[in-house]
Amino acid sequence: MEADRLKYPGMLPDEILVLRAWLTLHQTEYDSFDYNVRIGAGTDPGPAYSPEVRKQAVMNTQLRLDVVAYKHEFPTIIEVKRRAGPSNVGQLLTYDAVWRNDYKTLPAPKLMLLCADYSPHILPAVQNTGIDLQLVQVDFSGLAVPKR
Repeated sequence: MEADRLKYPGMLPDEILVLRAWLTLHQTEYDSFDYNVRIGAGTDPGPAYSPEVRKQAVMNTQLRLDVVAYKHEFPTIIEVKRRAGPSNVGQLLTYDAVWRNDYKTLPAPKLMLLCADYSPHILPAVQNTGIDLQLVQVDFSGLAVPKR
């Protein structure tokens, strides 16, 4: 999975499997994909630090989107989890607000929560906010550590 870890930086191996399963089914529905997209201002520690350290600090404090899929100019922010829960709904709503602030000239993004399983507690919030909850079947057996 090393090549996949490089293509999808910031994603855990189980999340990569979820994304790959979804891409197999839906990749052709979009024109392009961006991965590990940083949004928001980030925090600059100030001129007491070197430019390299400052740049890294800003990047480390920005929000990081797993995937932004585009169909024409219309973006879809995709959060990928093995098991989605309430915090992921909050993540997507925060991403939406920051995206709209950063990209005022682009259309508002659609929001998608992509997972192999989810907490049923999120269903009312997902329905009320219009988040597209996408469930995919994934074989995680390849992640099992072999017995010695």
